[in-house]
Amino acid sequence: MISKRLHEAINAQINAELWSAYLYLAMSMDAEDKGYKGVANWFYVQYREEQDHARILMNYLNTREAKV
Repeated sequence: MISKRLHEAINAQINAELWSAYLYLAMSMDAEDKGYKGVANWFYVQYREEQDHARILMNYLNTREAKV
């Protein structure tokens, strides 16, 4: 079991990671629309990385039997 403070902090970080992922996805789609394929791909890679960060934290909470 983890402390309430740590639990809340990790959930806040998960939220930040997913918010960042959504922002990168939006920027990727905008760059794609403007014809900047390389930039669009870079933003998309960042989107996936932020999702991965969130998933790692979610898995951590699940292993500690803490609610995501």
